[in-house]
Amino acid sequence: MLTDSPTEMTTAITDVILATQSAAAIYVIRRKTVARPMWTHVWTWLFALLSIASLIGAAAHGLEMATSIETAIWTPAYLALGLTMALFVVAAITMSAGHERSRRLLLPAVVIAFMFFTITQIWSDSFLLFVIYECMAMFLSLTLYTRCFWKRKAEGSGFLAAGVLVGILAAVIDTRKTLYLTFIWEFNNHGVFHLVQMISLLLLTIGLYRSHRKELSSEEQGGVVE
Repeated sequence: MLTDSPTEMTTAITDVILATQSAAAIYVIRRKTVARPMWTHVWTWLFALLSIASLIGAAAHGLEMATSIETAIWTPAYLALGLTMALFVVAAITMSAGHERSRRLLLPAVVIAFMFFTITQIWSDSFLLFVIYECMAMFLSLTLYTRCFWKRKAEGSGFLAAGVLVGILAAVIDTRKTLYLTFIWEFNNHGVFHLVQMISLLLLTIGLYRSHRKELSSEEQGGVVE
């Protein structure tokens, strides 16, 4: 049965929108073959995992279920979110330091994600732990994209940095458990978090599209892509 809570329902609906937006981002970055397979694959997996986590969140928030079942379905969601943040950092390293270095760091990043997931299973406040983990990954990514923007003027890096910054703002909003907003419908802190995260995903997708457009332009002109 669907939940009777208006705020839980808007949270579930915005989760579905985020899942759809993530799937659309995958289409944008894979619509043409580019000379950056590591970059493309990392972002594809990142958005796929985010879409999966969002759909799980939609079910958890939007459906009435026993507490034991709700706890169980959040388990794969935390695993997907942990891997998403790890890949987020790897993607930033790919733009900042190149494909080879990001390949070497991919396995350690995944191991850290699994460590985070393990801790969430034994720590009582898994949500707070995820926010801390997310902010650490986002701040590192913000630093790398900002460096690409100011020092290398890398195409799309400005939008990517802006997207990360808005994502950090969304994470901070999500910690405000007393936050409520009425804009046609009612939203709690999770719903507002999703609304802001939509803006973040839009900026990230624009940044990825512009970066890929630059790569395609270089290929068409016979340029060499690092």
